[in-house]
Amino acid sequence: MKTKIPKIDLKELNRLKEENFKERLEFIDKYAAWVKKQPNKKWSSQQAKLID
Repeated sequence: MKTKIPKIDLKELNRLKEENFKERLEFIDKYAAWVKKQPNKKWSSQQAKLID
């Protein structure tokens, strides 16, 4: 029995990749702004939770 390979729309895949990249950059900007506004103790404890 042959396995059917799904069609992949490369243009759509590329668009999704670019959209994901932009969303990641926006998140990084927002997170960096948040970190700058918070006391070191607050953001460093949250960072430690994320790492552990």
